Amino acid sequence: MKTLIVFYSRTGCTRLVAEELARQLGSDTEELRETADRSGARGYVLAGRDALLKRPSELLPTTRRVEEYDLVVVATPVWAFTLCPAVRTWLTREAPRLRRMAAVCTQGGCGAERAFAEMEQIAKQPAVARLVLCDKAVRAHACAAALAEFAVTCAAG
Repeated sequence: MKTLIVFYSRTGCTRLVAEELARQLGSDTEELRETADRSGARGYVLAGRDALLKRPSELLPTTRRVEEYDLVVVATPVWAFTLCPAVRTWLTREAPRLRRMAAVCTQGGCGAERAFAEMEQIAKQPAVARLVLCDKAVRAHACAAALAEFAVTCAAG
């Protein structure tokens, strides 16, 4: 099964998860990059505002064609109890071409269930697997078992 992991990461936390999943699944990755600067305290506040208001994001061009993959794992940080603007924008654009989707949320607090619901609504399909990871656990490298279980679920199809 050919798998792609699409992710956005402002601080590097979601990137760590995506890279480990790619290693376990032997999959390709596509990092979403915005034209907006989300760094620092100002970027943090504006990111939360944009997520809460469901504002679209201007993305730099991507290189992978999702229709070439059997499964796309979409990984997003949770901002303001929802998915980040970059993932919302990408998913809205690519949803018609997704065969199957799995979803990963990294979060400092809560909101993953709402983010999953929004992802599935935009994609017009349920996720075949879902994974929620706490940022602190990711940074402490304490998610190996959860990532391995998720990878097995994804690989089983």
